[in-house]
Amino acid sequence: MRTITLISIIFLSFSGCCKKIDPDPVKERSVLIYMAANNNLSPFSKNNLLALKSGFLPSNGNIIVYQHLMGEPPKMFRLVKDKKTNTIEEEMIAEYPQNERSTDPAVLTRSLQLMKELYPAKDYGLILWSHGTGWVPPVGTKSFPHFLMEPYSNYKRLSISELQQTKSFGAYGSDPGMDITDLANAIPYRLSFLLFDACLMGGIETLYAMRDVTDYMVASPAEILGDGFPYKTIMQPLFLPQPDLTAVCNTFFNFYDEQTGLSRSATIALYDTKAVIDFADVVRTIYGAYREELVTFSPVDVQPYANTPLQNLAYYDLDDFVKQIANESDYKLFTSALEKVVIHKRSTDYFYSNLHGASTVPIKHFGGISTFIPYNAQSALSASYKETEWNRAVHLIE
Repeated sequence: MRTITLISIIFLSFSGCCKKIDPDPVKERSVLIYMAANNNLSPFSKNNLLALKSGFLPSNGNIIVYQHLMGEPPKMFRLVKDKKTNTIEEEMIAEYPQNERSTDPAVLTRSLQLMKELYPAKDYGLILWSHGTGWVPPVGTKSFPHFLMEPYSNYKRLSISELQQTKSFGAYGSDPGMDITDLANAIPYRLSFLLFDACLMGGIETLYAMRDVTDYMVASPAEILGDGFPYKTIMQPLFLPQPDLTAVCNTFFNFYDEQTGLSRSATIALYDTKAVIDFADVVRTIYGAYREELVTFSPVDVQPYANTPLQNLAYYDLDDFVKQIANESDYKLFTSALEKVVIHKRSTDYFYSNLHGASTVPIKHFGGISTFIPYNAQSALSASYKETEWNRAVHLIE
């Protein structure tokens, strides 16, 4: 979630209408901003688009937007400079039926394929914009489908069979969102970077799922306020010869660090997916060596990334967790491997969380990436976690 305070392609599937567009010459980079905003974030999507139009437009690159607003047909367009007015405008690529589900993996695949066909580039980037809930499964299709939006008394009555499908990106209302594995499979070619402008996607489970589709990932392990990334200023570093993702993280952090009150809330990190396989080997060894400690471990003192009850330990600091279970030498081995995965991180002193009522959560330990902790290995949530790719790699739950 986000917190509130895709021949030359002429005929498209999904009954979409696309005007004939001759493919552009190959440019340095094309970036798709995929706004799955058919939800209560629609006003923020509109504001972010206005910010994009008042910001940087690359001369040798393309900014492509897929935008689905609540109550409006989805559309895909490129941002271009109007030479007469010297303003940034929308060059329409395609319009789609209003009932199109932007969290359908096939829609994301189509959008990325269309960008590559019409706006070829040496490399590609993707910004996924919507609600986000990390690896966590939904509880059904009534009301807000995510377990974090339900009282724990309701959640714990669900059967394990109802929780085997993990849904994570774009969940809202009757839309259960997109499973992180389905999301990764929907990306048809390797990206230079993947940025999540969505809450709670900076988890080791999500990162591991994205290891084969992107070189780098930017995300927040906690919630992101409704304003999201400052789009007026983050696009320029994304279009440098080598995208400066560290600058993107710093721009995000500085934007919120300059705010006051509840708005001064930011956690952000840059991850190198190429290091995550070796990292999994290290974590698996540690979990194996401390099996007894894991069985009895109480996470009450581990840094949380959400204000959820103790029973719903979906988002806790991975570094703080391992620090509390491992001895000094093993923890040093772990941190050495972690530093190759989390290559940049920033956080304010606290973050704002609205999962179980608005509150601020102090940040006493910031490793930059979250993990699930199996406080009760027999729970339905743990049963669902057991099937994630990350758990299969490291055997946190056997």
